Amino acid sequence: MFLFILAMGVFARTWNFDTTPPGLNPDEASIGVEAYYLYKFGMDRNGVSHPVHLISWGSGQNVLYAYLIIPFVAAKGLNPESVRLPMMLSGILSLPLMYYVGKRLFGEKYGLVSMFFLAISPWHIVNTRWAVESNILPFIFLAGFSFFLAAEKKSILFIPASIFFALCLYAYGTAYVAIPVFLLLAVSSAIYLKKVGIKYIISGMLIFFLLSIPIALFILVNTYKLNDIYFGGITIPRLPVEARYESLAAVFEKDPLDDIASNLTVMLNLLWTQEDVFAWNFVESFGYFYKVTFPLALIGLFFLFIPFGIGREEKLFERWLLMAWMISSVMIGVIHPVNLTRINLIFIPILLFTVNGLISLDKVLKYAMPVTLVALSFAFIFFNLAYHGENYQKRANEVFNAGIIPAVKYASENNGAASICITEQTRFAYIYTLFVKKLHPSEYLNQIEWILPPAHPLDPARTPRVIGTYKFHIADCIKEPDAIFILKLGEVPPVSDINYKVKRFTKYEVYFPKNKP
Repeated sequence: MFLFILAMGVFARTWNFDTTPPGLNPDEASIGVEAYYLYKFGMDRNGVSHPVHLISWGSGQNVLYAYLIIPFVAAKGLNPESVRLPMMLSGILSLPLMYYVGKRLFGEKYGLVSMFFLAISPWHIVNTRWAVESNILPFIFLAGFSFFLAAEKKSILFIPASIFFALCLYAYGTAYVAIPVFLLLAVSSAIYLKKVGIKYIISGMLIFFLLSIPIALFILVNTYKLNDIYFGGITIPRLPVEARYESLAAVFEKDPLDDIASNLTVMLNLLWTQEDVFAWNFVESFGYFYKVTFPLALIGLFFLFIPFGIGREEKLFERWLLMAWMISSVMIGVIHPVNLTRINLIFIPILLFTVNGLISLDKVLKYAMPVTLVALSFAFIFFNLAYHGENYQKRANEVFNAGIIPAVKYASENNGAASICITEQTRFAYIYTLFVKKLHPSEYLNQIEWILPPAHPLDPARTPRVIGTYKFHIADCIKEPDAIFILKLGEVPPVSDINYKVKRFTKYEVYFPKNKP
């Protein structure tokens, strides 16, 4: 059964991996560029030597995934596959970890059903097939949680648990809230219940604090607007605009109580409806776990501490660790306005609660377990058909900018000395130029003129006006008769009296003046 579930999960995460989703989201292209630059030049695309947090668009991007994909970029070159492959592998590795966690919580059946639920979860399948860097957080946390559970029998395993929890701080900014809350609850229970040797707790926490120092300094530097800090080749960077952890956190707002209430409303609505507004996060009608399952998770949460057939003292440590995971995840939704990505840490405990709810109901309702598992299996089949179907492909083509990378390559190979003007309708279009051309930062950093929205002069969504022969402000190309245009479908070049030949790449078209070869 374990192997069958594993095979099912592997299939869902690898089928049509090269085409679904198509293209690359700007954040994926960005993290790929950063990994390549760190590997090739020892600096990020902003010229910062081995940063502990990326400057990226201006307001920052988490750094862990960039370092994790360096070996893949080194081996396979910079391409969509090398950027996404480590995320897909993390999704596959999560399956046996989920089995282990479920088995350690409540036994073999619980472990298998937990693994099955993760294997067929639309949220987990979708989010391990594309490589926004924050999607790595659930896997890193799950690995740390697994070692924490194992430390009950072998205390030394608390040390690798501490290392993984420290790495979470470099995986996604929401961990700045979740990890301290989780460790406070979980470590205090381990000490109180005498489940982990005290010397290993002290050693693990010491390692955690040492590994956390760079990211703590990053928060200090950017909260108090201090200068960059350097440790040899490692940089604690000061961001050029307000950091995202500040711009999104309720504690930094003028009326934090109102913002917290609003954040709670958003979170509860998201958990109930199982949707947000971003096409890259979910497939319509399926949610994060087939739309109708959240009440079952609430039942499982209730029976976690009022269990059938389990004494109040039995598995108390394991149940409390799971509850600590849930509480720390909820705190993210208290501090931040969430979407399916920002609150990605909550979905594994929700799946575990759902398993607990199903197993509890199965004890009082005959056939509850087999009927539910069969129904979810059919739902899993329909989800895969929808995910790889024409309707989702159309949505994905748009949000993943399908066609822009081959369009930039084609234009670059045929432009000679002419300017290549790229549509302003694609946000952060310049990142695809860096993805294709792989320019050294010294070739463009000193010459960059940033285009900033006039109403928001510090908006992190800044775009360079020019990088070499590439221009990202279409009006700059009006007086260039030889200019080549890369435009989205429906756009036309601004110069109407020039004849163009057109080559299409999914959602983009390359316009060449007909006098060019």
